Amino acid sequence: MSRWEAPVGIAHTRPWRVLNIALVVSFISWIDIGAITVMLPSIDEALGTDDNVLQWVVSGYSLMFALALVPAGRLGDAKGRRQAMLIGLAMFVGASTLAGLANSGTVLVIARLLQGAAAGVLAPQITALVERLFPPAERGRPFGAVGATSNAATAVGPLIGGLVIAGGGTDHGWRLVFLINVPIGIMAAILIWRFFPKRPLRPQADRRHDLVGTLLLALGIMLVILPALQWQQWMGWLPWLLVPAGLGVLVAFRSWETSTIRRHPPVFDFRLFTHRPYRLGLLLGFLFYAGFVSLPLIFSFHLQYGLGTSPLNTGLTLAPLAVGSTLGAVLGGRYVGRLGRALLVIGLIIVLVSLAIMTALTGLQGGAFSAATVFPLFLAGIGSGLVITPNNTLALAPVPKPDAGSAAGMYRTTRQMGAAVGLAMITATLLAAVAANDGRWSIALRYALAVEIGIIVAALLVCLVDIIGERRDDRKRAA
Repeated sequence: MSRWEAPVGIAHTRPWRVLNIALVVSFISWIDIGAITVMLPSIDEALGTDDNVLQWVVSGYSLMFALALVPAGRLGDAKGRRQAMLIGLAMFVGASTLAGLANSGTVLVIARLLQGAAAGVLAPQITALVERLFPPAERGRPFGAVGATSNAATAVGPLIGGLVIAGGGTDHGWRLVFLINVPIGIMAAILIWRFFPKRPLRPQADRRHDLVGTLLLALGIMLVILPALQWQQWMGWLPWLLVPAGLGVLVAFRSWETSTIRRHPPVFDFRLFTHRPYRLGLLLGFLFYAGFVSLPLIFSFHLQYGLGTSPLNTGLTLAPLAVGSTLGAVLGGRYVGRLGRALLVIGLIIVLVSLAIMTALTGLQGGAFSAATVFPLFLAGIGSGLVITPNNTLALAPVPKPDAGSAAGMYRTTRQMGAAVGLAMITATLLAAVAANDGRWSIALRYALAVEIGIIVAALLVCLVDIIGERRDDRKRAA
């Protein structure tokens, strides 16, 4: 073994060092999700794109993220987190370079799709590391750190994007946002090579990959999400027939994964759905991401296109969301063991209250709107942290360690499917409302926020049903 390679046991003796390196990777893979919200007007001006291209720049990332998560989780289970993360980082650095040098909207969309796929390779490895390195009773803090990092990166992205664009100019500043990922990614790869164990902590006996299952899952997700991404370009109801077709493919995927004909380890073990917390955690994650992830984007559109705010001031306006998200994630990781699912209800109610306040403020203009939304954005950030981080912990708690990667991959897949559908649907609602109301962005923002509120209410109902069912089961066991 080279002196530059960590022994297998070092991850267990120094788990926080390994996790902190992984958190650096998590930060750079999530930050562009937030930064892109303030970059779109500059990209539009520099490349002469249209709404369809801009929507794919945003939603295409989430789509490819979702497609890559489950097979990437299984890859990490079989090959080890070190190898999977190095592959993901190489893809991410290459895609970021292509995005920074893009000379057309088409090239930028391709780069963003590759970036999303790379982030999808990285994400389940980080979640699975917590499952592998920490016992169940000690996972609250590390999951809190993971949640705080991803939340902070997503929420602080607009501020960083605004600062870089202000320094680099409208024409080239957005390119620098992508290119910054390159040196950071290379440094992170060196640290992973140096400190991560060379072999899987618990290698699987059979490392063959289930190609059929992977293709069926990818095709099913694509068919379900594609109509939502393209509904403004594909007029009429016929494209929506892809949704039942996609659901049919996903049913075929389940049949294949549970079939005795298959000779390879499954992409996803459907026995995990027998765990109630995991099953409902997936549904809650889908709904919450569908309703909440688009908030910075629709605010950025309103601020820059509707109120003429600069990218830097837009990032500053959204900064309270970053602070609140980080604080909420830390609090969520600390108190999830004590409060359990009640913490999710508290977080969802806080988010709903903040969205209602924002809806009431949409008529304000200029700096008055930015000043008035500081508190509700901070409140929304806290609420989101109290939902995302505890849901991670509660959903994955019953998962056996050998399935940690694929379970985390499927969990994140459902969240990113929700994000892709929500981004497409809510952004389309915003833009359609602008066109229907003579360019009045305040009215359009009100419509978009109303859709977000409706989806979050559905998430709250799922959480309440889960709590009621859990208490009923406890009474039955006691009897």
